[in-house]
Amino acid sequence: MSCSVTSVFTFKIESTFDEWVAIFDSEEVDRRHIEYDIKPLYRGVSKEDPQKVIVIHQAPAGNVKKFVEANGDWMATHSVDLSTMDESS
Repeated sequence: MSCSVTSVFTFKIESTFDEWVAIFDSEEVDRRHIEYDIKPLYRGVSKEDPQKVIVIHQAPAGNVKKFVEANGDWMATHSVDLSTMDESS
């Protein structure tokens, strides 16, 4: 049994937060999260920079990395600038 890890990600988006969050809250993203046992806890936008997003979620150790590796190209087509992604757990 793997340990559940809470991770905080920040990254830049190339659209508005409202456009990005509509994708993040979609059924398609829910299915992708379920596949990796990822449970989103919070998503928000920086007051200082409307292009900077924060996402907090819980998942078994290593699953978020697997998710990003498997879905990185797809994420990039949905306004996520992967080069700006920063993680803390």
